[in-house]
Amino acid sequence: MGSNRITNQTALAQLSVASFFAGIGGFDLGFERAGLKVGWQCEISPFCRDILQQHWSDVPLAEDIREIKAEELPDADVWTGGFPCQDVSVARMGPRKGLRGKQSGLFYRFAELIEARRPATVVIENVSGLLSSHGGRDFQIVISTLAQFGYGVAWRVLNSRYFGVPQSRQRVFIVACHRDAGRAGDVLFESERGKGDAKGS
Repeated sequence: MGSNRITNQTALAQLSVASFFAGIGGFDLGFERAGLKVGWQCEISPFCRDILQQHWSDVPLAEDIREIKAEELPDADVWTGGFPCQDVSVARMGPRKGLRGKQSGLFYRFAELIEARRPATVVIENVSGLLSSHGGRDFQIVISTLAQFGYGVAWRVLNSRYFGVPQSRQRVFIVACHRDAGRAGDVLFESERGKGDAKGS
């Protein structure tokens, strides 16, 4: 078992990550702790960019996804993208614009880059409101768009309260693997039950 773990860690260390909508680097930190290497980032917020540059000073940092050209992107095994949630969030006052909105609609630009480069794996995170935005049609657009590009797609809602965080925050995670539906499911769903209280589960 120990040798398998070393082999897995070695394999992960050879994988690179391109981080879109990087924020302050939550995805980036998680993937680094898993053994992958962050090789490129994109974030428009000046505040967030300052934090990213403090922690990933040697990583190229683009500013606006709308100005990125697909051919200029470095090769990366995994693309991450928590595109803006403002227009799909249920916390928003009034009607939600969903993917038609100026912020959440940036998904379409992200999708254009995915289509052009076809990275092996794409990981997307957003608020659970994405599932209900426009009666579920916006979520369908995200999934069907990735499927049209040849990706096998899996999704799952996870709550931070079950991962050691003292708050309840539900997020939907989408994993898309190019030409490999089985692998997408393997990433998000455990093959074995973890240790726990069977009576309370």
